[in-house]
Order: sequence, then C-alpha cells, then structure tokens
Amino acid sequence: MLILPIVISAAPTRWGWGSHRYINDHALDYLPTEMSFFQDQRTFIREHAVDPDQSDNRPGYWHYIDIDYYPEFFNGTLPTDLNALINLYNSYTVTNNGTVPWAITTEMDSVSALMAAGNWTIVWQAVADLGHYVADSHQPMHLTENYNGQMTGNDDIHSRYETTLTNAHLDYLALPVGIAEYWENPIDTIFQYIDKVYPYVGLVLAADDVASAQNPSYGSVYYNLMWDALDSITTDAIHRSILDLASAWYTAWVNAGNPYPPGVGIVSEIQPTKFFLNQNFPNPFNPGTTIRYVLARPSDVNLVILNLKGQVIRSFASGKQPKGEYSLDWDGRDNSGRLVNTGLYFARLTTSGGSQVIKMTYLK
Repeated sequence: MLILPIVISAAPTRWGWGSHRYINDHALDYLPTEMSFFQDQRTFIREHAVDPDQSDNRPGYWHYIDIDYYPEFFNGTLPTDLNALINLYNSYTVTNNGTVPWAITTEMDSVSALMAAGNWTIVWQAVADLGHYVADSHQPMHLTENYNGQMTGNDDIHSRYETTLTNAHLDYLALPVGIAEYWENPIDTIFQYIDKVYPYVGLVLAADDVASAQNPSYGSVYYNLMWDALDSITTDAIHRSILDLASAWYTAWVNAGNPYPPGVGIVSEIQPTKFFLNQNFPNPFNPGTTIRYVLARPSDVNLVILNLKGQVIRSFASGKQPKGEYSLDWDGRDNSGRLVNTGLYFARLTTSGGSQVIKMTYLK
C-alpha cells in the first residue's frame, strides 16, 4: 500500500479539478487509431476540463443526480427518458435532484452536431465540457442526496474525498486497460455505469466514520486511513471515467459521420489485435471477486485460475468469443466446489493474440 503525505489546503481546488484534467487527458489514449487527430488538442482538452465549474451559464444541476431520491432506481423501474421522469415527478423535483445523465447526452449531441457541421473551432470546447460531466457522473458523492455527508454527520466529506484525498494520489494511479466502445444507447449505458458506481457512496461514508474517529482534526492519519480503505474503489471509478469518456467521444464522432478537421488526412481504420485482462475487483477479496476482460476482435479464449504451483484450479471461459467486454465472478472455489486456501492466485487469459496474467489475493 502506497502511503503519501497529504497537503491540506485551506481552499481546495475542487472530482476536484485535478481529477477532471487527469480524466480528460488520459481518455485521449483510449480512442481508436482513426481518431488520432484528437491528440493535437490534448492541452486544450485537458486544461478546459474544469470550465463547466467556472461558467455562470451552465446549470448546477447538470453536475449530479441524487439517484437515491428515486426508489424506482433500486427496483429497476426508473425511467431513463427525461420527459417520462418529469411526468412521473415534476420539473422542479427532477432538476432539484440533478440531471447529469441527460447533460452528458446533450453534450454528446452537441459534439456530434458541431462536428457534422464542420464547426471545428467550437468542437473542442464541447469535447472538453463533455469530459467534465462524464467525470462528475462517476464521482460517488455526485450520485446521492447525502452529497456532503450532511444527512449522516459526515459534514464536508465531498471536498475531503474528491479533492484533498484523490488529488494527492493521481500521479501514482495505474492506468486502466481497455478500449473505447460505441454506445448503441448512451442514456441506458450511463445509467448502467451509475448503477455500478453508486454503491461506493456507502463505502466513502463508512471510511470517513472510521478515519475521523481516529483523527477528528482530519490530518495525515485521517487521509492515510481513508486511502487505505478507498484506493480500490477510487481507482475503479476513475478508470471507468476514462474509458467511458473515450467511448462517449467515440460515439459522438461516429454519430457525426466520422468527420475530420480541415487539413487532417483520413486515417484508415486498423482492425485492433489487442485484448485486455483487467485487474480483478475487489482485490484482496472475500467472498468473491469480478474479473473483466476485453476482446478487440473475435478470438479463441481460455481463462483459468492458477495456484502458486501453476496448477489450474478453476476453469472459466473457453472457446470462440466475439469481440466485446466480458465479466465473470469467482467465488473462491475450485473446480470441485471447495473453497481455496488464503493466498495468492493468478488469472490467466489466453487468446489468439497471446496471454495475460493478473495476481489475485484471496482472504478467508
């Protein structure tokens, strides 16, 4: 576990601004080859990632959604159409509880329209703004009525978590593994990843309870305890932000008709040959963990769990699979259904393009 000194600012830069710039910057590296012209605008896209926080003409409710205000979210009946949600509640209630999912689709449509019309001098601001809202929708405390801990005695947790804690570790985070994907239905995809990130709200609040009890003045002991508890979920949320932002840009560009700025030569699409095995989450784990992998093209696949002797103890995916993203859960049991012993294990993904291995720790 990497423990870093925390520099506590009296006026935090506010997905603090460091995270917004980090996500916009790194998402560029997950675009397909034919979108390499985005790299020419890296500095602009990175530095203007924070503009929506500084603009008076952008509504504040675009930055969040109090998803736990809606009981329908938890039983799977929440409308993803904005007008349908307004009809179910009312305009005041919906805007008061935030509309970040629809802010994202609005910005995606704006990027597409500007690209299709050839308004490239304006495109890049819209591209940067889109990144801001995608990042906001992956910040757990932007997904809850209890956004600042005001309902549970975790006052000011929003800034402590998203700025002071996260900014101190950005330079030490590993980057995600994956590729941009086309979103057939953006609003449904957005709600799907919100469903994945929302459970982190409770973990942030629980970690704050423990850390603040040990260090009520919120000094370095507090922040070290917080990072020890939250490094995995924070890294996962930022990784999702990067990959989902790349996918949002890619989707907007495809929907615009795959246009290129003046003077930029068309880059022929190169059929990717890569495959990616993501680090399992959680890790260490008990009782179970999720393993995700991405195939950039159809491939023969074999995924197994190995012990320290290199012996296969659990077999999973095998055979031909189409390109796409896959996930599976391992419950810590071998092929005979017996729980394995505490210790280090390996997941090995073998495809037509080679093999990748990750280390996993099971704790009883």
